[in-house]
Amino acid sequence: MSVSRRAKILAVGGAALLVGGFAVTPAAFGDAAPAKFPAAEIHKPSPVPDRIILIPTTTPSTSQKVTWRAEATAEWAQAQILEAPRALGDVAPAAGAVRTVPAGATSPVNTTLGYASTYHTVEFTDLKPGTRYTYRVGDGTNWSEWIDFTTAESDLEPFSFIYYGDAQNYIDSAVPRVFRQAFADRPEAKVIVNAGDLIDHANSEEQWGQWFKASGFIDGQVNNISVPGNHEYSGGLSTFWRPQFPYPDNGPGNPELKQTVYYTDYQGVRFIGLDTNHQSNSTLMAAQTAWLEGVLKENPNKWTVVTFHHPVYSTTGSRNNPNVRNQWGPLFEQYGVDLVLQGHDHSYGRGNVATNRQSTTVHNGVAYVVSVSGGKMYQLNNGQNWTGNGAEVTSTSQNTQLYQLIDVQSDQIRFEARYANGEHHDGFLIRKNDAGERTVNELRTPENTVGEQARTNKSTVPVGGRVRVDAFGYDPGERVTVYLRNTKAEEGRNGVFIGYKNADELGRLTYSFELPPTAKANSTHHVYLTSENQKITSPVVTVTK
Repeated sequence: MSVSRRAKILAVGGAALLVGGFAVTPAAFGDAAPAKFPAAEIHKPSPVPDRIILIPTTTPSTSQKVTWRAEATAEWAQAQILEAPRALGDVAPAAGAVRTVPAGATSPVNTTLGYASTYHTVEFTDLKPGTRYTYRVGDGTNWSEWIDFTTAESDLEPFSFIYYGDAQNYIDSAVPRVFRQAFADRPEAKVIVNAGDLIDHANSEEQWGQWFKASGFIDGQVNNISVPGNHEYSGGLSTFWRPQFPYPDNGPGNPELKQTVYYTDYQGVRFIGLDTNHQSNSTLMAAQTAWLEGVLKENPNKWTVVTFHHPVYSTTGSRNNPNVRNQWGPLFEQYGVDLVLQGHDHSYGRGNVATNRQSTTVHNGVAYVVSVSGGKMYQLNNGQNWTGNGAEVTSTSQNTQLYQLIDVQSDQIRFEARYANGEHHDGFLIRKNDAGERTVNELRTPENTVGEQARTNKSTVPVGGRVRVDAFGYDPGERVTVYLRNTKAEEGRNGVFIGYKNADELGRLTYSFELPPTAKANSTHHVYLTSENQKITSPVVTVTK
């Protein structure tokens, strides 16, 4: 480069920095802009495997499916697996440790970029529960890298999973940071749930390539549970869907619903996928509804998570899905579904059926969530689709990309939604006992652990009469001190000590007591409950003669 040319670039660059640090246009350099690299070259397949993704089976503690893309014939497509060694490379696996498994299916998909993408699927069987394995896929000569995954435990054990709403748009630019931040926050996650609209155009090779690139190596080591959105349909289901996502064929049995409606039991959670793209088809909706009731009724797991695309309660515009709400909503409530994870509305909304409200911060019903991970945004509709259908929306967000982290334990599920930059947006805690009783508790804040949140069974009580106070939102076993405080008492005084009571395993408190002699006729009082985590009161109780 000549001295004058270098000086020109430095001068222009310096001027750009002075006006805010933004890059100047290529024209400022006096040269033609670089040509855009063709999508056909970016996403072109080769004999080296790519788009490697873990797909759950019906027995994830002892088996595992893997799907990948590569230019290989069915004759040669294969995988190798062994229990994860301490080292590879110069350290060769022990004799007999590596098992070679031929691909069970090979499916070429004609693409919009002028070539076919060929997908291969292998199923590893006879695996040990809770065991880390190393595998690679290829054709015997051209291999992927070695990749690790861990089989599910055979029973309920703690684990984490990630949930995304629609990616769909800006998949190559705005979506990758969401996927990577989520994984950075939960690198031990065992499952990723996608609630539809992974891409914008059902049969776009370029967009499917962008979607796989967005998460990179993550897909090869974390099980993927996805359902199709409306953008996975174009004159029928995307030709990529079943080759990429060979989910369990345990749905209602209708050919149209194969591997879009399915379930898998993973370590104490029954994950159920439904296809809401058939709302106007009474036959396919009825088939899904009957099947759904069966898999809910015969569910041996403590926890249940259902995912589909079109929300029960829409968050944006005038959208409404009455067939989804009317046919499936009552089943979710009847059979105690814990989480319903949805997309479609390109915003965030979380809520519940209004009659399930127990206190300011606690309800005992299904938690319905709508979210978005991509860069396309819709405006919120003030919650009218919730309130107009007997529900309440408790948290919303618009013009934000989000990801959700869900941590499962034997007696609780912790749910948190975060923005693309890692900041907290929303969260709640589901507690459930062995009898199936449940409380859904807002994550605590300084604002929601004070104020009038307790309730009494009576607003008027005669002198010496009995009153019962109920409250929620405690830790299991948390010790609560009960006071009766005169409304005319000086600020800061607790009142008359009544007694102690420990919250139950769901964080509920019920305490019945007789009014003390200090509660005179025509006086008014609050029941005041103080504990390590809360300082809350009841509405006014009036003492009568």
